[in-house]
Amino acid sequence: MPTLTDAELKQLMKQLARVQGLDLTDERVDSDLAAFKGHLAANEKIRAVPLPLEAEPFVKLKR
Repeated sequence: MPTLTDAELKQLMKQLARVQGLDLTDERVDSDLAAFKGHLAANEKIRAVPLPLEAEPFVKLKR
């Protein structure tokens, strides 16, 4: 994944919030930026562990 600037991350946070029906203020985005960066870093660490396909979590979708 490419490294995004803080401005790009803030824009991404606002876009993701809008998809969920939220309209975040700039102040809220600024205060949540560090946590969002931590979330992305944790996901990168998880994805860096090579697991066989069988070890991937299986999520059963309900119909």
